[in-house]
Amino acid sequence: MRSCKSCGEESGKYDLCKDCYKKLNISDSSIKGRLAEAIVEEMFLNMGYKVFRFGMENTVPGFGDRYLPKYGDVADEVRKMPDFIIVKDSQIAYVEVKYRTKGEQDFDFKSYYTKKGGYPYKSAFFILVTPKHIKVQKASELEKGEKFIFLNKCKDFETDKKVILQYIEFCKKFFGNC
Repeated sequence: MRSCKSCGEESGKYDLCKDCYKKLNISDSSIKGRLAEAIVEEMFLNMGYKVFRFGMENTVPGFGDRYLPKYGDVADEVRKMPDFIIVKDSQIAYVEVKYRTKGEQDFDFKSYYTKKGGYPYKSAFFILVTPKHIKVQKASELEKGEKFIFLNKCKDFETDKKVILQYIEFCKKFFGNC
C-alpha cells in the first residue's frame, strides 16, 4: 500500500488518494483533448505545414478557468478560439481539434454551439480525433448539418495518406481502450 504524496492518507497503488486527485481537477477528457491536439499538431508538421498554437491556452496564457469570467460575450468568444493556425505555401487555416471516443455520435456541432451563441470562426476546420479515425469538416458545413469526412479526402488540405495512417496508429495506441 502506498501513501498519498499530498496528504499522507492511504492511496492503494496510486501516488494520490481519491480526494487529492479530485482536488487537482484532472479530467480524463481534457487530457485526451490535449493529446489529440498534440497528435494533430505533429501530423501537420510532418506533412510540411507550419503550425501555430492559437487557442485560449496559448494566446492568453494563465487566462484559463482561474481568471476568465464564466459569462459574457468576450469570455464566450475567447473560449471558442481555434486551437491552431496552420500554414503551407499560400494556404492558411484555423483548426479546432476535438477528441471523441465514439466519433460523430459524441459531437453534435449544431446543438453544442447553438446553446453557446454559435461558432464565430465559420472558416475554421474541425478535426475530429477518435481511437480509429482522424476526420475533418469546415465549421460552416457542420453548421448546415454536413458530416465529417476522412482527412485525406479533404480537398482543402494537401495531405499524405501514409502520414495520416501513421498518426491514426498513435490514436489506436493512446485511445484504443477508451
